[in-house]
Amino acid sequence: MPNQWTKNPVPALERFARKCAFDPLTGCVMWIGGQTSGHGHNQPYGGFWYEGQMWLVHRWAAIHIHGLEITGLQVDHCCPAGPSTLCVQHVKPEPADVNRALQHLRPGRTIQQLATKQYWLLVERGYEEYKAPERIPGDVPFFTPPDWLRPFLPAKEFENACPF
Repeated sequence: MPNQWTKNPVPALERFARKCAFDPLTGCVMWIGGQTSGHGHNQPYGGFWYEGQMWLVHRWAAIHIHGLEITGLQVDHCCPAGPSTLCVQHVKPEPADVNRALQHLRPGRTIQQLATKQYWLLVERGYEEYKAPERIPGDVPFFTPPDWLRPFLPAKEFENACPF
């Protein structure tokens, strides 16, 4: 007897996309689903179940969305606004030694993320008031969602999306 999960299974890409949020200021597609502790790193990594196996979301996206060959390679986060371990859009395969070298070339990354964590802690505890980021026209390009994500977004999110 088929159960509710096998009767009408949701395609993997749709399940994946439901756990993503698009950031029009950076062009990043951020994972907002479940997260791991980061394999010994202090940064969170997204986790996604696919065919009975837990995948790191940036690796799943590299293969199943971007069509990259990553066998024997690490997947680098190469976001134009600064790398984020939760971005599934800006990824590229790199050998382990190159990926480690790139991490050392980004020294402000840890400091920035610690400051960001502190800010959100202060906001959460009521010591600081949340300040929505301001976008200055011409300062940062306004991106549109990537083609793979568009079918899963409400039409209003990218039709006439530029707020200026």
